[in-house]
Amino acid sequence: MATAAVQEVCRLAAAGYGLSALTAVTTVDNPASMAVLRRTGFTAVGEVTIDDRPGVRYRRGLTG
Repeated sequence: MATAAVQEVCRLAAAGYGLSALTAVTTVDNPASMAVLRRTGFTAVGEVTIDDRPGVRYRRGLTG
């Protein structure tokens, strides 16, 4: 269900809002979210800190 929701957000971001990319972040102790992002075409692009916890920043380019 989460994968389908992220796919729909990506579709709407491109088609409905004309965005060319999306960024997402998650903590490294959340492997389910990391897997959803990878499955939906996001690529890890850097490290972040979220509420004093290590995390990963992801990016996905969009096409209209």
